[in-house]
Amino acid sequence: MLSDTYVQLRKPAVKDMHNIKLICACKEDKDLLGEFLQENRKFMFSIIMRYKGSIEDLKMKFKVTEDDLYQHACIGLLTALKDFDIHRGIKFTTYVVRPILWEVNQLLYSNSQEVRLSRGAIDMIRRMVEIEDTLGYRPSEQKMAKLLQVPVERYREVAQFSDAMEHFDSIDNFEATDNSHHNMDELVINKVYVQQLLCSTLFTEHEKTVMHLIMKGANNSRISEILHVYPMTISRTLARIRKKIDKQKQDTENIPIEAQSKYREEINLIVEMSKEHKQVLNVTDITDVLKISGYDISKYSKRVLYYIRKKAKLAI
Repeated sequence: MLSDTYVQLRKPAVKDMHNIKLICACKEDKDLLGEFLQENRKFMFSIIMRYKGSIEDLKMKFKVTEDDLYQHACIGLLTALKDFDIHRGIKFTTYVVRPILWEVNQLLYSNSQEVRLSRGAIDMIRRMVEIEDTLGYRPSEQKMAKLLQVPVERYREVAQFSDAMEHFDSIDNFEATDNSHHNMDELVINKVYVQQLLCSTLFTEHEKTVMHLIMKGANNSRISEILHVYPMTISRTLARIRKKIDKQKQDTENIPIEAQSKYREEINLIVEMSKEHKQVLNVTDITDVLKISGYDISKYSKRVLYYIRKKAKLAI
């Protein structure tokens, strides 16, 4: 049952999220604010569904509850309400999107997600990694389940979360690890970028063959078997490839930013948003910010998004 004050502040044919008078009143009255959050639950979930997908899929993939999502969306809305300036000429429904997505992303991609797994599931993920490393590729669901000695349904359940963890970890490692120690999987993670490397005269045919096999998911041991060479030979080949890629990157980064960066606007936007949140946005948040701001995100490869993040990080 809504309070009389809340009902009086409502306007015919005007939704709560567009009612500036009601929004301003919620800043001063905690009781009104509580009602405002409850009344606009559907709106908050509509934002999550539009930018993050089905609520049921999120619950299953990230092992969260609907209440978890709602609570973090509320935190985002409260942040937006606190910082919202009615004189800037921006609709509150537009302004609130970024804070809500920011908080939801913190829930979905937080390291704390790992503790939601049982000890048995964590052990299974470790065994899956060992099996993939030994074989040099990921076997089929049926074969993996047989090797793990579990039903296929149980493997699928754990594998979904395993994939999410691997995705999150790869983003962190990409930025945190020094270039000289990069795993080749990270260096060639973008297939378009790999195709460009394979067409480059910078690499020998042997080096291109090794990169092609890595892109297919083979590890050092598997590659050495395929090419009938010692594993140490593959290690030396990878070292040469890394050295050539690092030199190419250094040569590119030495070009003045005015000449090379056609993403100046995007970089400045991410710098501004990172300063607001007092930390550099991750690639998932950068994608959301660009999408919300009207950019066509299909034009940005993973490599470009990492580039934007790197430049924004240097500018802060």
